[in-house]
Amino acid sequence: MSGPTGAPVGVTPQPAAGRPVTRVAVLSTIATLVGGMSISVQTAVNGHVSVLTGSPVLATAINHGSGLVVGLLVALAIGAFPRAWRSLRDRRAEIRWWWFLGGLMGFAAVLTIVLATPEVGVVTIAVAITLGQLAGSVIADSGGLGPGGRRGLNALRLLGIGVAILAVLIGGLGHFESGNLLLVPLVVLAGLLIALQQAANGWILVVTGGEWAVMTVINFVVSGAAVAVALGIQVAIAPPDFSAVPWWAPAGGLVGAIVGVVIAFTVRTIGVLSSMLCVAAGQSISSILADALVPINGIGVTVGAVVGAILAVLAVALAGLGATRRPRAAAAEAAEQVS
Repeated sequence: MSGPTGAPVGVTPQPAAGRPVTRVAVLSTIATLVGGMSISVQTAVNGHVSVLTGSPVLATAINHGSGLVVGLLVALAIGAFPRAWRSLRDRRAEIRWWWFLGGLMGFAAVLTIVLATPEVGVVTIAVAITLGQLAGSVIADSGGLGPGGRRGLNALRLLGIGVAILAVLIGGLGHFESGNLLLVPLVVLAGLLIALQQAANGWILVVTGGEWAVMTVINFVVSGAAVAVALGIQVAIAPPDFSAVPWWAPAGGLVGAIVGVVIAFTVRTIGVLSSMLCVAAGQSISSILADALVPINGIGVTVGAVVGAILAVLAVALAGLGATRRPRAAAAEAAEQVS
């Protein structure tokens, strides 16, 4: 049974309406921007492992396996499981089954991205992922799927989406590579799954009483089952080169686990759309830094990349203002009624 916001009865979301801009929202925005920058590191690590081992499935398995180990060790160290179990038991009537599919969504998204990157190119992948994340964010916010409650679209938020799309397209000028463009729609779908995964993770965080380590374990246990099946099939058909796995390969899973926790917290404050826009902006900024420090194919930093990053940050600001417009209007109406 669901309430008027789309949230289960008994589980109180944190709706945008009635909430002023707070320091928490600002800090959440900054944290998600940094998380977006870190995702580029995860993508680079997983991509290199895939090339070195000749197996995207093995690279995905290492990513998820290392994330599971980190989450499990931390959860055991801080005694999170008993507290999370009590919270889940108390809220069992409110839990929705799809909240536990975040790990499966993440597995499908990561595997698709790892498979498609060598064929399509890094920048095209970034554009496709961002478009998918924006679509998924609109679905999650408009449908009230996230713990932040229903967040409808208004002019400013629509403008923010438009600016974000323009940002990723301009940022890719001079970088687009030819390849199997039939894979692009699949990558867009992967981006959509990533956005829905963040909504699911936000709810898991709520019903476990804020036990982020347990949320991480749940994600990676669910995804681990799918990874194990996929890896088992590959080993039976064409065993990958396990000896080629570099020592730093688990870094991708570690970064992914940390970013996942950060975004699970921030979607409760700024919503799924604003979180995904922050991620896109962070990825744009990190790509500029990477091109400046370690240019690929001699291209280096382009004017398009700089303009795209600026537009991405502008999109975050517009979406943030759009999220607070209704709360201020509602407060003004309430004040008029009181007076």
